[in-house]
Amino acid sequence: MSTLSKDHLLRYKVIKEIVREYPEMSETLNKYFGENCLKRSGFKILSLEMACILFGVEQNRLIQEFEKIRFEKHE
Repeated sequence: MSTLSKDHLLRYKVIKEIVREYPEMSETLNKYFGENCLKRSGFKILSLEMACILFGVEQNRLIQEFEKIRFEKHE
């Protein structure tokens, strides 16, 4: 099981915290929320859950992609 999947509170973390802890996730966030999402300060203070709600992103799918990236990185 990856480190990320153990963190069951990821959905409640603020996006800037996620990017600080997992910088490799920036590209995935840009893919789901738009290329310039991380340049907007208001976006970075949202929880991942709230951002998914506001942007209509399927949160479980996004978290699964995060886990896949983390798993591949640590192989």
